Amino acid sequence: MEDRRLAAIMFTDIVGYTALMGSDEDKAFDMLRRNHAIHEKLIKQFDGTLIKEIGDGTLASFSLASDAVRCALEIQKGCKEENIPLKIGIHEGEMVFMGSDVLGDGVNIASRLQESAEEGCVTISGSVYMDIKNKTGIRTEFIEEKSFKNVDEPIRIYSVTCEESQPVISGKITSDSNLPGKKSIIVLPFVDISPDQNNEYFSDGLTEEIITDLSHVHDLLVISRSSAMAFKGTKSTIHEIAKKVKVHYVLEGSVRKAGNHLRITAQLIDASNDVHLWAEKYSGILDDVFDIQEKVSSAIVDTLRIKLSTITKNRIAKQEISDLDVYDCYLKGQYELMKWTEDGLLTSLRHFQKALDITGENAVVYAGIAYSHYQFINMGYEFDEDHLKKAEHYAKLALRIDPDSPYAQVILGLCLGSWGGKFKEGIKYFKRALSVSPNDWDATYWLIAYYAHLGKSDTANSYIEQLKKIDPLTPMVLTFQGFVHMWCGEFDISLEFYKSMLDLYPGIPPIRWYYALNLAYCNRIDEACNHFEVTHKTQPNSLWYKEGILLSLALRGKKRELLSILKDSELEAWAKRNLAWSYYVAECYALIDEKEKAIDWLEISIQNGLVNYPFINEYDPFFENIRQETRFKKLMEKVKIEWENYEV
Repeated sequence: MEDRRLAAIMFTDIVGYTALMGSDEDKAFDMLRRNHAIHEKLIKQFDGTLIKEIGDGTLASFSLASDAVRCALEIQKGCKEENIPLKIGIHEGEMVFMGSDVLGDGVNIASRLQESAEEGCVTISGSVYMDIKNKTGIRTEFIEEKSFKNVDEPIRIYSVTCEESQPVISGKITSDSNLPGKKSIIVLPFVDISPDQNNEYFSDGLTEEIITDLSHVHDLLVISRSSAMAFKGTKSTIHEIAKKVKVHYVLEGSVRKAGNHLRITAQLIDASNDVHLWAEKYSGILDDVFDIQEKVSSAIVDTLRIKLSTITKNRIAKQEISDLDVYDCYLKGQYELMKWTEDGLLTSLRHFQKALDITGENAVVYAGIAYSHYQFINMGYEFDEDHLKKAEHYAKLALRIDPDSPYAQVILGLCLGSWGGKFKEGIKYFKRALSVSPNDWDATYWLIAYYAHLGKSDTANSYIEQLKKIDPLTPMVLTFQGFVHMWCGEFDISLEFYKSMLDLYPGIPPIRWYYALNLAYCNRIDEACNHFEVTHKTQPNSLWYKEGILLSLALRGKKRELLSILKDSELEAWAKRNLAWSYYVAECYALIDEKEKAIDWLEISIQNGLVNYPFINEYDPFFENIRQETRFKKLMEKVKIEWENYEV
């Protein structure tokens, strides 16, 4: 009897088995026997069903995609120990079970995924990825979108990193030859072994403080916090981690916090040969944590024989916070801030304010408050003048106390560049941050975004390459690459990058917004409008969503409704302050043939710093109807000169 149900199907196959049969039949049969034993045991262990063996391959089903993937990883581990070259493909969907067999398109897809897999690795479809992307201990990488024979829609393909295996990128295995020089390090998340389970913020904070200290060292490549935190709770070996992020050294450690007592262990490892270069245990009271942080950072620098300038030495030795209660509040505030949620930002402000109430003026606490306020606007939660004013105010307070603070420089650069009409000033502040902390993720990110807006792809791409080095595991690189291609008029390429990001983060408004915009630039109007309208329904009062609905109305030619919304004085006031938002309003007016209004708003955008001459004059499809206007041509003459001679 036919039984239709959702299931995960796993296909496995021994690589080169046919050739082995031809050369050594006894060896081939022995390998097949060992392979079957591994499969039979592990499929049962992970609640799967071994449906049948097909030559040297197997077909199995699982109720849960996560069980299928974990089983596949263990099978690969076991097969590697037995020297069995195996590849595995997994797909999840509605399957047709008939007796002891399984049929349908889903089986065909799983088979094709297995065929496309690399030896020693597991390949999964997008449907499996959506179910396992947040599962602990499972790491994935997007490979490509591919069409298979007799399958109607293209399938998004991901690889799952196997134990002891190398990561797959675009179907190719990276090699040791890609590793950088010796002066490169990742600080792994310190493991919290405290009896109290609520101290994760403390161990994460210690990790981040050491990363920050080391980021000031110009001769040392330091992996960013976001990529380092990806290894939290990992079972990967030191060698695997180092190869994954392409560094030579790894720092790992643990934290035990019990009452007022503190014990911290740390060890520095040369990942190329697994030699422990330095290890130390620190015991004391909580007040000692500041000295311990400095000792760990200084010991690493000394061990790697890096010569520091006096300024850098002082920066590492400097105790930004000396009061333990303030430090505790600050760590909790940073922990909540890094969640990037609205509730997290509100909670972070409460912790930072409590820290401020205890200590009075403090540069890093001021910077934390400033960044929390700015993120309300950046993430699209609240476009409130008060948030912007406070972000700028507290950033300036932080810089008054510590003029070299990279944290505060980035925030002030954003306030002035993105919302203050001083784009060049923003770039200057980001570059100042990098001059103090050359591994600063935020400054690198915003320099990419700003130079992309300007159409300066070579400069933007140079910062992308730096970002790949310091934050190699961030999928946000896809966004940056898409952004650069978009502002260079390469909309079809940009669209692919944003599609990949949308699959990863469907709930982040800016990603869906830019995906929709690129669809519109590619003349896929209905699809674009649908995505703009999806974002609008989620949070109709934020600027992201208002701008989305404006473009949707303009693209659909709904002039009356569009003009009605454009009368919103609050929307107009905010859009006039930002070079990108004012530009998109100009596009809306151009789309409904309000030529003078379009050029008015284009002038506002240019005054705010958007002088991307090639994009405005040639690439933007929405300005086709105003390019012959005398006023537009005169404006472009000025923009061309400024773009060609743009210097910061």
